Amino acid sequence: MQLDRLMRVPAPVLLLIGLGTAAVAEQPLLRPSRDVSIVYRAAGPQGTVVEQRVRWLASSQIERIDPPDHNLHVIIDHIARRMSVVNDAARSVMETATSDGMREMPAAQPQGSYARLGQGSVAGRSCTEWQALDRLGHEARVCVTNDGVLLRAGTPDAVRVTAVSVDYAPQDAAAFRIPADYARLAPGASR
Repeated sequence: MQLDRLMRVPAPVLLLIGLGTAAVAEQPLLRPSRDVSIVYRAAGPQGTVVEQRVRWLASSQIERIDPPDHNLHVIIDHIARRMSVVNDAARSVMETATSDGMREMPAAQPQGSYARLGQGSVAGRSCTEWQALDRLGHEARVCVTNDGVLLRAGTPDAVRVTAVSVDYAPQDAAAFRIPADYARLAPGASR
């Protein structure tokens, strides 16, 4: 993935895309097993701070990411392996297959190189701290709940993404659908 494209992908998604896939006996569940809405705070370029909301429709393994630009949202169908960037202001959608890193992940429990580090707590929720290797062999640190909610991610030296709120509640399936009347754009087309 080119750097300019990488910088446009929301931070929690980047972490999940980059984790390795070597099989091991012990590893975290990296997709929620129940519906949840999480607000993340992420470190951006030049020290900026960005907040975004991520919602999961767990039974369908569909994720919705609402970045700071309120006219856009991203829907990722992990089973169909499709990502849709939805522009509500322009009433359009750009659909693509998910990246190779996401394609390598099985529907419910991605495999990777993980080592359990201990217990943690983020946003009032307990989580297990894990050390992981990304696809390039760089060390990453994550704190994940037992039911698959990513609460914190970064490197051994810096936290990059932290959950600031976690709300376990049934999600409205309509929020994960693309309106039928939205224009379909080819990847790379101007929005």
